Amino acid sequence: MKKFLFLLSAIALLAGGCSQKPGPNTAPSSSPSAKTSPAAGAPKTEKKAPAMNPVPADWVRMYDDVKGYEFMVPQGTEHKTQTVEGVDVYMASVPKPSELGVMVVAFKDKTLTKDDLIKRAENILKSLGEKDIKFDEPKELNEDYSLATFTSTGEDGKPGKGKLLVATDVSDNYIMFVGGDAATFASNEKTIDEIWGSFGMYSGGASGNS
Repeated sequence: MKKFLFLLSAIALLAGGCSQKPGPNTAPSSSPSAKTSPAAGAPKTEKKAPAMNPVPADWVRMYDDVKGYEFMVPQGTEHKTQTVEGVDVYMASVPKPSELGVMVVAFKDKTLTKDDLIKRAENILKSLGEKDIKFDEPKELNEDYSLATFTSTGEDGKPGKGKLLVATDVSDNYIMFVGGDAATFASNEKTIDEIWGSFGMYSGGASGNS
């Protein structure tokens, strides 16, 4: 397992003893609800992140209709979910050749801003034992989404690097990590951008314009 995947195991341990709930769900690309690109088949009220790259046609749609979000991942991605005191955590490991980790944290709090969510993201990494955490200056993609590149060092001393997407709805908040070993970040950046770029919320977003 690559360095970032240890974060997934750590989250599962932190949530140990809590009951699991269904979702996010998977829909193969041939099913009626599946997508073959970030925009195809999207609900009319969905607010997408400004994608950097189109998603490959054979990717799988991951979604949670209750929490109101979705995104796409490569076929063969293993995933699980945990729910802890109203906070839903989705965890996945993307298979070779990428070997990336994906984490989505979804919860309700209408008082938070995107800047607040970035601070929460840093605290999540700290709680998992990550050190030397650094975020580049966040880039506001639009009123609903901000993106930042982050680096950190695990307890095993291995450096990691990835991208953080934060999104705010009227009362819903989303934190999405996509990353892996720092040494392979450059070769995996296109895939990382495809994953976070496929993220979408089902309702109005912070702007209320979708």
